[in-house]
Amino acid sequence: MTAVFGRDASIVIDSVSFVGSALLIIGIRRAFSESRRERADLRESAVETVRYARRDHRVLALLAVKFGWGLAGGVLVLIPIITRRVFLAGDVGVGLLMASRGVGALIGPFVGRTGLGPKDKRLFLAIGVALAIFGLGYALLGLAPTLVLAMPAVALAHMGGGAQWMLSGYGLQKMVPDRIRGRIFAFDGMLVTLTFGLSSLLTAFLADRFGARPVAVGMGGVAVVWAATWSWLTTGVRRATMLEGCGGPPEEEYLDFPQLASEP
Repeated sequence: MTAVFGRDASIVIDSVSFVGSALLIIGIRRAFSESRRERADLRESAVETVRYARRDHRVLALLAVKFGWGLAGGVLVLIPIITRRVFLAGDVGVGLLMASRGVGALIGPFVGRTGLGPKDKRLFLAIGVALAIFGLGYALLGLAPTLVLAMPAVALAHMGGGAQWMLSGYGLQKMVPDRIRGRIFAFDGMLVTLTFGLSSLLTAFLADRFGARPVAVGMGGVAVVWAATWSWLTTGVRRATMLEGCGGPPEEEYLDFPQLASEP
């Protein structure tokens, strides 16, 4: 679309797709949270969120995985750089690699879901593997000699990235009680946005200094190393989940927070 009609037309068409998404959401008729009367201030909410994450190591592990993904996530800025500087493919090339990213991100969650096993026992194992695949895909992008071979590398990377993103979000939805879930997700979003922003700046700087190809391989390696480190640090959580399955929020820890308990 950009190559034929220009970038302004592409932006307008893209905005229409958001309107379509909004129309789909408007059709939902269901409450998404429990009713609550009390309102904690910002400081209390932040402290409460950190306390809860520290008490439930499963939640802490799920917050850490996206935080670590963000450390390598800046590699995404290399897609237009590699397309234009290395493959000399212009707007069409950027569109093809971004489309490959979209295909991978679409397929990844479905593939990841099939790997969970009964009672979601392999949740943490699947997340670690998915994150490693994300890194492997971008390392292959840095080594790809042509645009045609770069496309499946990007699709593979985002199969892993999409699976990891969905599985970690699914785990938080399942494990965190309703009354604090929004704050946990906000904290999760803040962490990944922070690391992704810093990683993007670093990746762009390194690409100017050393070239896009070696930086893609290096940032892919960062993701693989973090996947291995995260898997090692969460060994206890992973083993417990593989034995007992992935349950909901632990009741005894939940009741340690009077302001979070159910109304009498």
